[in-house]
Amino acid sequence: MKVLSLKTENYRNLAAKEYTPGGGVNIVCGENGLGKTNLIESIWLFTGCRSFRSIRDKDVVRFGCDEAKLQMEFFSGSRNKEAEIRIDDKRHITLNGVALASGRKMMGEFTAVVFTPLHLSIVKEGPEERRKFLDIALSQLRPNYAKTILEYNKALAQRNATLRAARENPSMAAMLDIWDIELAKKGAVIIESRMNYLEQIKDKACAAYDEISSGKESLELKYKEYARESANGRKDIARSILRALQEKRESDTERCITSVGAHREDFSIDLSGKSARLFGSQGQQRSAALSLKLAEADIITQVTGEEPVVLLDDVFSELDPQRQKYVVSHFTNRQVFITCCDEENISRIADLDVTVERLEGQVN
Repeated sequence: MKVLSLKTENYRNLAAKEYTPGGGVNIVCGENGLGKTNLIESIWLFTGCRSFRSIRDKDVVRFGCDEAKLQMEFFSGSRNKEAEIRIDDKRHITLNGVALASGRKMMGEFTAVVFTPLHLSIVKEGPEERRKFLDIALSQLRPNYAKTILEYNKALAQRNATLRAARENPSMAAMLDIWDIELAKKGAVIIESRMNYLEQIKDKACAAYDEISSGKESLELKYKEYARESANGRKDIARSILRALQEKRESDTERCITSVGAHREDFSIDLSGKSARLFGSQGQQRSAALSLKLAEADIITQVTGEEPVVLLDDVFSELDPQRQKYVVSHFTNRQVFITCCDEENISRIADLDVTVERLEGQVN
């Protein structure tokens, strides 16, 4: 997997940009505010996933413009492909000249792993960020997984609406049986997938953390069920969820929320037996999050047989030169994009295949 060329038009502060990266390590450098992260973000959008910064598509359109346009030529599946994303109030995507029904249709066509300071939230913030990490990683490996997530969220919204109705009119409670079964069925697919993925990345992430931290502490990952008994296998998980939903129905109706299911579960990130979120330093938390991303890249290669494009925004912060070198060398044979302000970072990896793109005067 490689980006061959990229063109942006009215994308955030990049009025017009044409970029031809190298096949190895690409350093994108320049002062803050010139659009380094915007360039990384524009590449990421071709995975079919949402921006890692914005909720609304129109937020990426340059101020005062009606739309933004991205064009990328990339190598995937043993051949060159071309994709275009046009963004106004939503995204319009074409692949090799054919319009796609939704952004999800790009999933699996172009795969990438991204790490930015925002991804520290995987370690520092609540369960939602860790679920998001698992779901985005799984969606790139199995595009149908993203559809299951969407269906689950719709069923969850319907159950919550029924809970509100049942609180006012108890006769509506009978309708909850339908949504309980749907949530148990879809939730079991999601939970089993998350549990299996966590098992896949566990050893790789722990090994990466050991290298990054020079063996000062050990990383531990463990899946955590919430408000239901532990279960293995899709059918057992579905039964476990269904029982818990029925047991919690009275309290759920009172509170008008669904307290059990795939939308509430989590996994723990510990360092030598202590919570990385509660007790880890900023550097330790960064190293833990980065280790998960390194493992994510390895799993994509293992499952698809293709090396993902790696996008690293401000990854050198709080890592000493030795650890910086380890991170970059981990991506041998992969195309990597690294943003930085300090060009001295370039010399530290000068023995690798490095292409430098200096952004100057891009603010408009």
